[in-house]
Amino acid sequence: MAGLMVIQFLISIDRTIISTAIPYITHEFESTPDIGWYGSAYLLTACAFQPMFGRIFVLFSVKKAYLVALFMFEAGSLLCGIARNSVTLIIGRAIAGFGSAGLLTGSFVVVAEAVPLQSRPVFMAVVGTMFGVGATTGPLLGGVFTDLVSWRWCFYINLPIGGASAAAVILFFHSRKNGNARGGFVQRCLDLDVGGNVLLLGASIALFLALEFTTQGAAWSSAEIIGLLSGCGVLAVLFVVWQWRRGEAALMPPRILTQRTVAASCGMAFMIYAALINLTFFLPVWFQAIRGMSAVQSGINMIPYFVVNAVFTVTAGIFVSRIGYATPPAVIGSAIGTAGLGLMTLLSVDSTAAQWVGYQVLTSAGFGISIQQGFTAVQTVLQQDDMAIGTAAVVASQSLGGAVYLSVGNSVFQNQLLQATKARALDDIDIKGLIDSGAASFRQVVPADKLPAMLEVYNRALTVVFTLSIPVGVLSVIAACFIEWKSVKRKEAGRAAGEKEDVEGPSTTTGV
Repeated sequence: MAGLMVIQFLISIDRTIISTAIPYITHEFESTPDIGWYGSAYLLTACAFQPMFGRIFVLFSVKKAYLVALFMFEAGSLLCGIARNSVTLIIGRAIAGFGSAGLLTGSFVVVAEAVPLQSRPVFMAVVGTMFGVGATTGPLLGGVFTDLVSWRWCFYINLPIGGASAAAVILFFHSRKNGNARGGFVQRCLDLDVGGNVLLLGASIALFLALEFTTQGAAWSSAEIIGLLSGCGVLAVLFVVWQWRRGEAALMPPRILTQRTVAASCGMAFMIYAALINLTFFLPVWFQAIRGMSAVQSGINMIPYFVVNAVFTVTAGIFVSRIGYATPPAVIGSAIGTAGLGLMTLLSVDSTAAQWVGYQVLTSAGFGISIQQGFTAVQTVLQQDDMAIGTAAVVASQSLGGAVYLSVGNSVFQNQLLQATKARALDDIDIKGLIDSGAASFRQVVPADKLPAMLEVYNRALTVVFTLSIPVGVLSVIAACFIEWKSVKRKEAGRAAGEKEDVEGPSTTTGV
């Protein structure tokens, strides 16, 4: 379990650790136009290949597949560390993202294999909590490595820790014999649904390109963005048709995705991560821009959010293990979190520490209760052989929700500031130039007599972004209501769909 927690921490910090190192990287490689790809290359492969790894864990040994994913993550990290140009760094990030796709899904699959169903909510909560902790500490660790050693240690650090985690998996985890591992290696590779992977990857690339270009200033109404989004839509439709025609041989079999609890869990996961991504990204901006704090101070001020989130996530896991049902905490937690999002819109230039701490605590406590319940819920309705695909679907929904809504939030934030220019709210101030120069740099540029007005404009733009999270928070509550009331404590001989719940302990048989 410690090895899984460490791996979740590593793949999480890898999403954010590079943020504070980017200025040094672009200076060394003279690669400012490539900034966006340092993050997007990782997120693209991490999101696009999660469904494929769900299929891999069905057709191959869970242990071997997990170790291969860890090797790919380590290889990508090594390539990033030794990169001598920007292209090599981007390729390394893409490889590491590919490996992280398997590790993120695989960690929950390993828990499903090694832990009895009734105890899984607690273990899944603990593993999932490490992902949030890593996302928070990533920028801080990146700044420490960059300032004290080199930005390359943002990637080198993965090698010894990942190696130790691999040793723990090799020594202590013994996967069950895979009943779906029929045929030779080549046949099983063909059963991965290569066509579906190609369509999904193409749709993901088109979507991520569109999102990336909007963050670089392209208008949503531009021909470039419309073309990419249209291409994404066409490929997505083709992917759905392809999956439907392949049936059980599909990358993501429709039988699993259309199961009520699986569909509801995916919807809830998408909405929760969409709601939280703008908060976790733009609240530090509020601290730095409105309160005048440093990057380190803003990170410290986010500690209440992540500590409370971790505590309530684990507490909710214990609660579900005791009462058996994931639906109540999913609904109630999402409702509380959405109320907290509403309070976040009340932040102002004059807000007190008690206010912003209290708003964080309510939001993080609420979503901490609900955020992991989708993983538990799908395991109460799916048989053992289907759990990897169901888990991968929930993980992919989380990643997609975060990626899409962060871009939307960034676009709305910039548009709000630019509208202030058109409304002549701040004459003689180049707001577009301030946007390009960084989140809080205007404090060093704007004349002292105009700073209060600039702070009001900036705060208004940020609260509009926080407001965007409220509708998806409400939708997460609605989605949670459709999760079936299936107990993790109940052992049923058969279900309405003829499925059998797995409540056995870990096996010592190693899969083929």
